[in-house]
Amino acid sequence: MIRKIALLAGLSLLITFLMPRRAALDFDFVPGETWESETLTAPFDIPVYKSPEQLASERKTLLEGFQPVFRLDTLVASVQLRNLTADLNADPRLTDEERLRVLDAFRSVYRKGIVSESERAAYADRMVRIDSAHMLQTCFAADLFTPSTAQAHLKAQGVDPELASRYLSPSLSYDASLNARLREQLLSRLSRTEGIVRMGEVIVSDGQMIDRHVATLLTSYRREYESRLGQGASGIVLFAGKLLIVASILTLSYVFFRYFSRKRFAGWKPLLFVFTLYAVMAALMAFVVRTQFLSPYIVPLPVVAILLLAFFDTRIAIFGNIAVILIASLFVRFSFEFFTVNFLAGTVGIFVVRHYYQRHSVFKAVGAVFLAGAAAYVAFLWMTSGTLNVDYTGVLWFVVSAFLMLAFYQLVYIFERLFGFVSDITLLELSDTNQPLLLQLAEKAPGTFQHSVQVASLAESAAKEIGANPLLARAGALYHDIGKMENPFYFVENQTGNFNPHSMLSPSQSASIVRSHVTEGIMLARKYRLPAVIQEFISGHHGTSKIYYFYAEEMQKHGSVERPEDFIYPGPKPVRREVAICMMADSVEAASRSLASYDRASIDALVEKIIDRQIAEHQFSQADLSFAEVTRIKELFKTRLNNIYHGRVSYPSAA
Repeated sequence: MIRKIALLAGLSLLITFLMPRRAALDFDFVPGETWESETLTAPFDIPVYKSPEQLASERKTLLEGFQPVFRLDTLVASVQLRNLTADLNADPRLTDEERLRVLDAFRSVYRKGIVSESERAAYADRMVRIDSAHMLQTCFAADLFTPSTAQAHLKAQGVDPELASRYLSPSLSYDASLNARLREQLLSRLSRTEGIVRMGEVIVSDGQMIDRHVATLLTSYRREYESRLGQGASGIVLFAGKLLIVASILTLSYVFFRYFSRKRFAGWKPLLFVFTLYAVMAALMAFVVRTQFLSPYIVPLPVVAILLLAFFDTRIAIFGNIAVILIASLFVRFSFEFFTVNFLAGTVGIFVVRHYYQRHSVFKAVGAVFLAGAAAYVAFLWMTSGTLNVDYTGVLWFVVSAFLMLAFYQLVYIFERLFGFVSDITLLELSDTNQPLLLQLAEKAPGTFQHSVQVASLAESAAKEIGANPLLARAGALYHDIGKMENPFYFVENQTGNFNPHSMLSPSQSASIVRSHVTEGIMLARKYRLPAVIQEFISGHHGTSKIYYFYAEEMQKHGSVERPEDFIYPGPKPVRREVAICMMADSVEAASRSLASYDRASIDALVEKIIDRQIAEHQFSQADLSFAEVTRIKELFKTRLNNIYHGRVSYPSAA
């Protein structure tokens, strides 16, 4: 942490020292008096900011309409209903029909949910939302059951009040942290502005009375002007303001990277890499703005986004692109135009080169960046001049910038070695089945190799479907089972004939051999110096799931399992989305080979069963996967497996 703080502080100071000085905006006004200066027109588009009082009023209105969320704890109902069932069954005076009637009455109450008296009273006049299995339902708080109203309801259904009170417990709870986040999200949509003053429009005329509206326009103008130029009242304040802006951008970058890519930014090297890119671009901007003949558009800012995408993910690349352009925009006077042009160029580059399937993809990306940047630059020329008869020679700076991007990108190999990263180009090389380790796998465990190829194909398609990294998913899936090379014939896909070596072992011994393919795979990966990200697939493709076949065999043989941990994979659970995808693809592909019938219903049921079981075991609890994404993966697997195992026409025998 000390290194990171020092890095933040040092880079903030460095960039601030590199920034040029700007002239400060110098005017003052008093509401109610007249404007004594010359007519002031907007030099650029100025958003009209709302007053603090107006924002406070709108904030209050929004919060008054907020619908709090209550979580429905189904475990409470399950426990209470189980206890109730036991007691009802133990009472010989009740008929089966009476028992069923009482249970149905309790189920109806718990299905709706029970909230405490105090929490219902706090929101009695509001609509509330019930979170049940991540499905939100809206109702009036006054309509919710409390223990007392539930008891009265059950009494009306003919249930003994004493019995009702014994098995009624609140199952709805107010989630303070969740509601706080939802309030913040609601307030974040509150617009801070209420209109815009277009470039060239009059803000205030000479001799005009400064009423409340004009005062708001002048305040907005000052705010926007100083925001663009970063000026203060004195040299010290000027420096402090710039330092604060730069430090904020860098701090926000760090927080964003840690929040959205915690594992990758756990150490200080990834942050050093990103901040080094920021510093290099800031130094180039400082050099360019101090010359009389170079344009700031010559600085290849979009290459930062492309490099970040090569080593991280789309979110990191997009935010890094925004952050470095924000820093660079502090060096120029036409900051809005400069930011917009570079933002569009960098964003286009990200989406064009999102995943490298061919080495010349970077040339396509650079070409797209050039076209996007040049087009945006020309658009601003037309906007500011109002005519097509403008000087287009500035586009040549984008040509030079494109060549500089190509030159910068060659440093990707150096960055991989210095910082221990893995680029998509490296993943392409690892995906080559002629790699020595994959050739060994094909020779020693051909069944496992074919299985890995099928899993890689499924994982790659699933990663594309949800916007994950398909190259990483494919490369990791190809290597996920390399540990089976040590004992290939103990895995069914490599067995020929009717002999199964597990028939000579106890279930625990068999489970130990099956578990060992994970640890032995890690040792092989380290021996062949596979990247750490590939090793995550080897260690995590089973997570901490149970070795069900031998666990069931042990149960059947002994009636119990003395050491359950011997029948559980060592893990860890998947953290990356791509590893979670590989886990699903591995289990589904392997299980599909044991189906008795390959009709659509059987395949669909298999996919649902396996992935739902993994979800129930919380195998994806640490991975950034949504239920919607899992559903899309299921549907893709069903389609792919049905295509693989589709029925074929029986050819007639030769006459």
